[in-house]
Amino acid sequence: MSLLKNTIAVQFFLTLAYFLANQPVYAQTYEPSKVQELAIKYVEEHSTEDPKGVLNISALPLDARIPSRPCKSPLEISSKARPPFNRQVTIQVRCTDRRTWVQFVHVKIETLYPVIVTTQQLDKGTVLQAEDLKVAMRPKHFVRASNIDSIDMLVGSKTKRRIQAEKAINLRQICMVCKGDSVIILAGNKNFAIKTQGIALQDGNLGEQIRVKNVKSGKTIRARVKDVDSVAVNI
Repeated sequence: MSLLKNTIAVQFFLTLAYFLANQPVYAQTYEPSKVQELAIKYVEEHSTEDPKGVLNISALPLDARIPSRPCKSPLEISSKARPPFNRQVTIQVRCTDRRTWVQFVHVKIETLYPVIVTTQQLDKGTVLQAEDLKVAMRPKHFVRASNIDSIDMLVGSKTKRRIQAEKAINLRQICMVCKGDSVIILAGNKNFAIKTQGIALQDGNLGEQIRVKNVKSGKTIRARVKDVDSVAVNI
């Protein structure tokens, strides 16, 4: 009889052990940094990246007094806001155990774009060189239509005002062709082209139309800035 009882007991414990071994185990302890990571991941999964920029998602710091907390079930992550999210969104991370807890995480969303910035402070009248410039990533709301994204295009331009280090270069701060500069006038059409020397009578940047004096004829013409030392007119 005792042998039968022992056999039943062994079978019971083996069955119980098998059952417990095959149950999903979710119990974890979540540090505040882990909760932030989960919130960031949620936002990443619900964001669309601009192919021209780089998506940068970060969480604002949580209260340093928040302790690590356990949860035996998978955390529920959600937001009252619907994607696509704006520059900031609040994410709710919830543990649904009997001892439930909720953590709100504020997440910043920025799309960074490449812009040309100065490597050092530049005084008014500085002729830009390649070593004065570098590419840096800046948030979308800091990128303006007047910003330039090509260092080669800027080399040889002249600053019209002092520019602090690490500041984005825009067309209002420089002149590719400045008043008094000697320029090459390119005139022609698809069939022929001629070159002659001129003097710029106005400041101008790429694509802008300025007054230029033809040195050879003495006449004043209107021409569009082509690059840092030439302007073009159509005939």
